[in-house]
Amino acid sequence: MTRPVPHHTDNVMLQVRDVVRDYDLPRHSIFSAKKKLRVLHGVSIDLPARQSLGIVGESGSGKSTLARAVMALERPQSGQILLDGEDIFALDRADLRQARKKFQAIFQDPYGSLDPRHTVRRIVLEPVISLEGSGSQAERNARVDEVLEAVGLPAGSADKYPHEFSGGQRQRIAIARALITRPALIVADEPVSALDVSIQAQVLNLMMDLQDKFGLSYLFISHDLGVVRVITDRVAVMHLGRIVEEGPTNAVFDNPRHPYTQALVNAVPKPFSGRRKRLKTDATAPNVAVHDSGTGKGCAYASLCPIAQAKCLSEIPPEKPITDEWYARCHFA
Repeated sequence: MTRPVPHHTDNVMLQVRDVVRDYDLPRHSIFSAKKKLRVLHGVSIDLPARQSLGIVGESGSGKSTLARAVMALERPQSGQILLDGEDIFALDRADLRQARKKFQAIFQDPYGSLDPRHTVRRIVLEPVISLEGSGSQAERNARVDEVLEAVGLPAGSADKYPHEFSGGQRQRIAIARALITRPALIVADEPVSALDVSIQAQVLNLMMDLQDKFGLSYLFISHDLGVVRVITDRVAVMHLGRIVEEGPTNAVFDNPRHPYTQALVNAVPKPFSGRRKRLKTDATAPNVAVHDSGTGKGCAYASLCPIAQAKCLSEIPPEKPITDEWYARCHFA
């Protein structure tokens, strides 16, 4: 079926098409068969320009693996990742280096992602030095001042070191580093999970302001559904390496159609509503176990699903449209 994309946007910034990613597993002996673990099972998503797409799911669902593939840090076994219509894995090294200016990352840990030996100026300039390698020092300093001002850091910050800043300020430095090459796409992998709640709100508001100012697209990876609801236009729910539901964020969270999405939403603590429901997990669920061919059968959520039937164990569910912009991968959604 045609990928669900908002009707009002024709310009798709990021296209991920049927991406498969396997990891080799260690052999128990030199005579044992080589085995692989399939982490991404033909994942496909679209991210329109100037919009935000959230990727949610429990730990081990494949969110960060997808982020690394989009950032061209890991090559998938098959599939395509297109940025502005250009397949990034079809580029040679020089062309990929140029393309990297269009996409940058914000990492989870605002402490570990900044080199404590370097000044903020050197940290923020790192992508420019690595990817461009030209320009006068005066021009570079002007760009640093511009992005530091854009993220709300005070004058004089550029010549300080990371240890002189709070966690929220360090994440602002990381955002400034991502902005310095003037990218079109930012991949944010759990960018606020290490911050206090009040600081999270500040950073999220900053990211939304910067999106409006610079026309950014965000691929926002998170396990926190509340954060995703605030910052994203659309959400894709991942379970064991597959997108099981995708659609407008508020619609999906207000009326989830896939049983796994329902379980995720119900597991979110709600103030004054008593105890939350426990999210059931099963490490022996189909398609999690080590395999040779990567051709799992049936729905990976079937062993935990309250509405599972016999066909769920033998047939992988197709993408079932809920609306033109929303689908769930469930036989009975």
